[in-house]
Amino acid sequence: GKRSGGGGTHTRSHHDERDCRVFVGNLSYETSWQTLKDFMRKAGNVARADILEGPDGRSKGCGIVEYEDPRGADRARRELNEDTLGGRTVYVQEDRGPNDGDGGNRGGGGGGGRGGGEDDCQLYVGNLSWETKWQDLKDHFKQCGDVQRAEVMEGSDGRSKGYGTIRFFNARDADKAIQRLDGTDLDGRTIHVRLDQKV
Repeated sequence: GKRSGGGGTHTRSHHDERDCRVFVGNLSYETSWQTLKDFMRKAGNVARADILEGPDGRSKGCGIVEYEDPRGADRARRELNEDTLGGRTVYVQEDRGPNDGDGGNRGGGGGGGRGGGEDDCQLYVGNLSWETKWQDLKDHFKQCGDVQRAEVMEGSDGRSKGYGTIRFFNARDADKAIQRLDGTDLDGRTIHVRLDQKV
């Protein structure tokens, strides 16, 4: 058995991969992956940086950055969240993917049969002011269509966690809300709006 030993690291690194990644939102459309990588280096060694693009090849205004170890990702979330890049306040959050069909949907698939369209109606709204209540959130999003439900997540102490969800009756309005309200001001903070991947 000369081959003993070396196998353990691979599985561990696969588990840690997501711990090493962060989601960066509210990027300027001009921001390239090189610029993003240089900016994110402040928190640790960056293994790779990707700008998410739409089918037309244009930046979606967000990206994924992978650090060489989870400490870098942890520092980035603490120190670079709400830092300024390209004149915009960027948000650094844990990467909740992969939910875009690269085989990462482990478990939890019990919601079948509802028709895929419904999932496109719910949005994640980040960087909320602690003062923002679900009513304020709903009022802000009403300009884009009929809001079915607005929710601000709260901790066990009843304080806002600084993010929430909005559910529209139809996906077109939800899409309009992403286009129009991502990066807008609500209660003095620039909010971040995207499809809620946890639905």
